[in-house]
Amino acid sequence: MIDITVSELKKSFGTFDLLTDVSFEINEGEKVGLIGKNGAGKTTLMKLLRDAAENKAVIDGGSITINPRARMGLIDQIPVFPPDYTVEQVMRLAFRRFDEMSAEIARLEQEMAHDQSRAIMARYGALVSEFEHSGGYDVDYELDRVAAGLQIDADMRAQSFYSLSGGEQTRVNLARVILEKSDILLLDEPTNHLDIMAVEWLSEYMNTYRGTVVLISHDRWFLDRVVTRIIEIENGVSMEYYGNYSYYVVEKERRYQEALKLWTEQMEERERMLAMARRYRSWATEQAIHKAKVVEHKIERMTIADRPRRQRVLRAKLGEVEFRADEALKFFDVSKRYEDNQVLSSVSGLINGGERVCIYGPNGCGKSTLLNILTGSLKPDSGRVTFGLQTKWAYLPQIVKFDNMERSVLDTLLYTLPIDVKEARNRLGTYQFQGDDVFKPLSVLSGGELSRLKLCILMYNDLNFLILDEPTNHLDLASREWLEDLLDGFGGVLLFVSHDRYFVTRFATRIWELEDGKITDYRMGFEEYRAAKVRAAIQAAAAKPVKQAVKTDAPRARTGAESPAKEMRRLQRRRENAGREAAMLEAKIAELDAAIEANASDYEALNRFLTEKEELEERLLECYELLENV
Repeated sequence: MIDITVSELKKSFGTFDLLTDVSFEINEGEKVGLIGKNGAGKTTLMKLLRDAAENKAVIDGGSITINPRARMGLIDQIPVFPPDYTVEQVMRLAFRRFDEMSAEIARLEQEMAHDQSRAIMARYGALVSEFEHSGGYDVDYELDRVAAGLQIDADMRAQSFYSLSGGEQTRVNLARVILEKSDILLLDEPTNHLDIMAVEWLSEYMNTYRGTVVLISHDRWFLDRVVTRIIEIENGVSMEYYGNYSYYVVEKERRYQEALKLWTEQMEERERMLAMARRYRSWATEQAIHKAKVVEHKIERMTIADRPRRQRVLRAKLGEVEFRADEALKFFDVSKRYEDNQVLSSVSGLINGGERVCIYGPNGCGKSTLLNILTGSLKPDSGRVTFGLQTKWAYLPQIVKFDNMERSVLDTLLYTLPIDVKEARNRLGTYQFQGDDVFKPLSVLSGGELSRLKLCILMYNDLNFLILDEPTNHLDLASREWLEDLLDGFGGVLLFVSHDRYFVTRFATRIWELEDGKITDYRMGFEEYRAAKVRAAIQAAAAKPVKQAVKTDAPRARTGAESPAKEMRRLQRRRENAGREAAMLEAKIAELDAAIEANASDYEALNRFLTEKEELEERLLECYELLENV
């Protein structure tokens, strides 16, 4: 069944045609990645899909058709919730239909106490069956599972929703939409504000999700593991690639080379025929001129494809100064506390010339705090930081700010650096500010554009040490690849924090794992580090003693007078519920066994699966005890 059909879609804003010919079909259960450079129209298209489901899409041509029987969930903005709602209450909004069904079941049970007509009994049975098959008995389990995967802990769940940061609110809203289990999920940058572990969990969840998913993402690792089709929006037109992101990269280049070859052959054929016509005309005979006209007529009727073009990217180069000493940076006994939270506890480290170090850990573990201390923008409670005498360093923060946000890009460079207009424009061109882009005020630039401008300024002086805090945040795919090409040619030290697994895998030669205020140093790349963590998890799991199951007490009798028939029905329902839960737990344990086998090389996932399996097995034993005693 087709869930989404878009045909020759057009959307304009004033005189600007954003989408001119977008067409595609998405089948039920497909997982599709929507990509394109910033400003290409991806988010606009996503909003049009949402509006079409509510029959209020405003388009300038073409059509959008959404399966009318499909429920749609969307992550692109945070809805307004009551001001006193906690995070727990926001997430539980996903289960409103179960709350309504549960209330109706309770009402019918009261009604059946004095009216056991066939109609009421049939309604009750149908409702209980629907409640069960829809997952009504699993809501607490699902809530805990999704909250844990997205790192929404018990303390956060008890907080007021509006006391959270914007990134935390986005994460909670993502959890709510996932828990709704809509038939169609529209996700705009779902991995924003997630660390690597949460992104891995989300990719695993998406792979088991049975509904249709359309997502915008600049996370190449996530796209590779989740989507089976790529739809690219470029120059207002859609192009489809039937594979993941890695396939798209190869296939797009193949299509470009094929189109270029076709255009070249057509142009060569045209030139050959033009030369033939000129030769015939040079003979100046009546027969030759007739032949020339025939050839010229064929030329006029030729269909020549447009010359294929790809975005011209000017290559920037980082200025470098050579290290003449081994030690680039060292810090000793650095500590930092925020009220009751000991973020860093007597950490020390040494980086030598040429190393590329990634500070790795979950959100909130102190990665950015450590970078701020190392760069001098935050004072530690204790300890000292020393850069080598030969170290020339620069820091690119996660959020870039300038003193005057109303200056243009060009004026900012002229005010900051001792260069003339020509040199400034040439320099800006290599950092992807071309044409009229240089006249834009900083206030209208995206976060990625501000980062590129800051990098353009930082790189004016020769450096041998770059400190980067989430350098690929806010960058589209093309800009991420541009930045990686730039850093590939840099021979100095890199010290960085990143949740972009693709970026970390490409650049890290050493991992500083930051956990519980301490640094554990792994002198290896990221994939080697993960393999080492998996081996340690397997050894720890093998050495862990098996917990003894705790037997549950027999069910206690309810207080108050109760008829034997009603008591029998209550016990029967309890036994049936225990049986259903046992069957559900057995199925989930079987799924976990398969997941454990499939993720044997992934430490974080393996550890979660082993812990979850242990908890489910304990609950299963309790269900078996209950079935024996009821």
